Amino acid sequence: MVSTGISSPVKGFLLLAVSLGLAGRTTELWFTGHGYNLTISQGHGAKLNCSLEGMEEPEILWLKDGGVVQSADQMYIPIDEDHWISFLSLKNVERPDAGRYWCEAEDNGKKAVSSDIWIMVEGVPYFILEPKDLAVFPNASFNMSCAAVGPPEPLAIIWWMGEPPISMKPDHSPSVLIVPV
Repeated sequence: MVSTGISSPVKGFLLLAVSLGLAGRTTELWFTGHGYNLTISQGHGAKLNCSLEGMEEPEILWLKDGGVVQSADQMYIPIDEDHWISFLSLKNVERPDAGRYWCEAEDNGKKAVSSDIWIMVEGVPYFILEPKDLAVFPNASFNMSCAAVGPPEPLAIIWWMGEPPISMKPDHSPSVLIVPV
């Protein structure tokens, strides 16, 4: 006989109890701790962690935005027989590393899920399309284009050629400068 019981959330985590019909034996598996937010500068590293109780030698999976994280930089550390901490190291963080991370573990068909860890990556804007040098005839109109990405969003583009700026009103990326005759 197998029966389950799910208690209401207490102090930020869900307790899942599984009774296997063995005399007085109940298996509980849960992640402790709370979710958190991390803001990391682009190019720097980060170490994420989650703590699991109720299982000997667990296989803890790290997930990001719904997919399993395939990384060799994962490590488990035993605190005691059925309490483990898992670490995920992110080196040289880039914009695609931003997102929602969490841990999952499974024991006898029952799954435990950790609270979310949100990663935000800050950096400087950069051009994905730079203005190009143009050869134009005197008294001919022309256009110049550029596009940039990165925080802060939305980006404001101001065109300059000496002083003062050519365009007084900031334009959003991508931007086209129209130089009339």
